[in-house]
Amino acid sequence: MNQDQTIQPINTKAIIVGMVLLFIALQLGFHPTYIKHFPAFKPFTWLHHVHGALMASWIILLVVQPILIHKGKYKVHRFMGKLSYLIAPLMIVSMYLILRFTYHKHVMDVSPEAEISNQGPIIMQLFGFTVLYALGVIYRKHTFYHLRFMIGTAILMIIPILGRIFFEYFGATVWYDLYLSVGIAFFLTINDARKKQDWRPYAIVTAVLCSILLVYFIRNTEAWLAVGRFVVHTFY
Repeated sequence: MNQDQTIQPINTKAIIVGMVLLFIALQLGFHPTYIKHFPAFKPFTWLHHVHGALMASWIILLVVQPILIHKGKYKVHRFMGKLSYLIAPLMIVSMYLILRFTYHKHVMDVSPEAEISNQGPIIMQLFGFTVLYALGVIYRKHTFYHLRFMIGTAILMIIPILGRIFFEYFGATVWYDLYLSVGIAFFLTINDARKKQDWRPYAIVTAVLCSILLVYFIRNTEAWLAVGRFVVHTFY
């Protein structure tokens, strides 16, 4: 993919609506498991608070950036984009630390293999966010590609948010959020192809999300457990 700076039409209003809906879903999803514990937050550590603040900051950034574009505030948009160079790496570190913390907490009650299996899709979400954000930075001067990779990180945010909504409000034990996220990315890929636009960025987003879904299906197999043991022994 060539890094030209061709400006293509962007439906900023649709993006703004999508990001605002994502922010509202964030409040609904994390209310039963986190927000309702305000102000004491007794079950949680400082690590959870930092992680939550960074996740919220990222979603707020995703909401604000298209609004700035829509209003022509390009200098502020670029400044906010540079803030992502701080927020995104800290998010990645916080996700890793949460995974490590959760593993050591849960292995006191379940076998290491069971927790490695449980963490499979979440480890892949961390990997997926890293890949999509890195691509967004690489193509930061190519508006068309950059926008789609950043939207890809927003679609990734759907997984933990809707996962909590489906489980806490409807008692779902299947990760429907994974299917939904893949479906959204696939629809966006087909939509770009239908409009005769470059469909490859969203295809990459779809592939990343499919890799998470794949690990969800194979999380109990020896193939994944071997990968998981390597991750645990190397990084935990």
